[in-house]
Amino acid sequence: MTNHATKRLTILSALTAISFALTIFPKVAILPAASFLKIDFSIVPAFLAFSWYGLGSASLLLVVRTLLKLVLFNEGVNTYIGMPMNFLVAWAFLLAYAITIELPGIKQIRPITKKVIGFLLATAFMTVVAIVVNLVWGIPLYSSLAHFDIAKFIGVGVYLWGMVLPFNLIEGLVWALASLAVAKALAPFKKTLRP
Repeated sequence: MTNHATKRLTILSALTAISFALTIFPKVAILPAASFLKIDFSIVPAFLAFSWYGLGSASLLLVVRTLLKLVLFNEGVNTYIGMPMNFLVAWAFLLAYAITIELPGIKQIRPITKKVIGFLLATAFMTVVAIVVNLVWGIPLYSSLAHFDIAKFIGVGVYLWGMVLPFNLIEGLVWALASLAVAKALAPFKKTLRP
């Protein structure tokens, strides 16, 4: 293995460990009516991996982070249902961002404008993915495995449009701001950290 590959693997491993730790703490509830929906900041190291090494490395980071959470800090049904959903939403965020910033009309504009457009479209896309994943995975599994029938206790419409939609829109914007802030803070070290 070359020094370049070793350095890349070491940095990706460190980013994966940080991302895994951020799935545990801090978690922030932002909607009083849906305190069970909590933002974690594990996307920030994944965004750094994407910025430095591309979508493939960021995707691998998300897979390993998710598996570590499922194996090492499993909280039962909530983890089995929630972590795959978390993975899909986070990956959708990165995928949409990656596609948007490479679009021909977007690629030539100012870097900050490109990032803002990328994050806005990423937030919109991840919100759509969150709604779909809740419909096909979350709501049915919480009902059958956790014996919590969202349709009965909250109402599917209230849950999706009053909780999932605003939560994910806010989460995407928080992820964007946190990712930009950390990337900017680490910018002076980028040449050292990126092989």
